[in-house]
Amino acid sequence: MEDLQKSIEQNEEIEIDLGRLLRQLRKKLSFIIAVTVIAIIISLLVTKFLIPKKYESMARIYLKPNITESGTIDYNTLTANSKMVNNYVLMLQGNSLLEDVTEKLKLEDETLVKKSLSVSNEADSEIITVSARTENAKLSKDIVNTTVNLFFVSMKDKLDIKNMTILDAPQVNETPVSPSLKMNLLIGALLGIMVSCGFVTVQFLLDKRLHTKEDAESYLEIPVLAEIPFLED
Repeated sequence: MEDLQKSIEQNEEIEIDLGRLLRQLRKKLSFIIAVTVIAIIISLLVTKFLIPKKYESMARIYLKPNITESGTIDYNTLTANSKMVNNYVLMLQGNSLLEDVTEKLKLEDETLVKKSLSVSNEADSEIITVSARTENAKLSKDIVNTTVNLFFVSMKDKLDIKNMTILDAPQVNETPVSPSLKMNLLIGALLGIMVSCGFVTVQFLLDKRLHTKEDAESYLEIPVLAEIPFLED
């Protein structure tokens, strides 16, 4: 019975502490808002002036099925294309092709091409997407264009494959795809709220002063007989 009573008293104490903490957070609302605004401004400045902008260019390759003499699609080649598409994706990412692209564009290192280039196959299709993302819009376009052209030449010369066509040619896209201003501002706001609320909470937990009559009675375990009001000038 005594253990139950102690548990109830502890729970009541925790509830009182949480209530005081919430009141303290409301009291410091202007501080929390100020810190959040500062964090948003910092995120804005970092995004605008410190984080490099990235530009993306993209091309889509389509593996055409053969057309029979009667004008219908040869489903044998359609099935073969579906099976070969993953092999083509791997070939587009091969070191040999990337070295040729680097040499063609007169770049210092193929690492730039390897890091910027992305090749994927759209699900259940014979379409291959080749994209590049760099800090230069024209370079992104040149990497994609050169990669696709050299790949076509290689497939034609080495494997006599001629059923590839470009659905979407790469373009110079002057609109950066990263960083995301909205996302960074949201992250900045959340960090501002977390830091300011965390600071207020730690400050509250470290404050060992007695603020109310109830605090004094709980700490001293004796009743308060009188209170002296505090008058501000």
